[in-house]
Amino acid sequence: MPADQSNLRLFEQWMDRVACPACHGTLRLEDGLVLCASCGRGYPIVDGIPILIAERGALRESK
Repeated sequence: MPADQSNLRLFEQWMDRVACPACHGTLRLEDGLVLCASCGRGYPIVDGIPILIAERGALRESK
C-alpha cells in the first residue's frame, strides 16, 4: 500500500479525536479533502497528510 494511503487510513482511525481548527466541528473525509460538517471548510491532503490549519481551509459551497 502506498504511504499516502497508509497515512489516510491511520488518520481515519483518529477522525473522532480531532476537530476543525476553525470552528471545532466534526470532520470527515470526502472528495480527497478533510471536510468540516459544521462550517463547511475543506482542508487539503498533501502527500497523504491532512493539513488542518485554519488558514488553509477553504469554505466550500453546500451541495
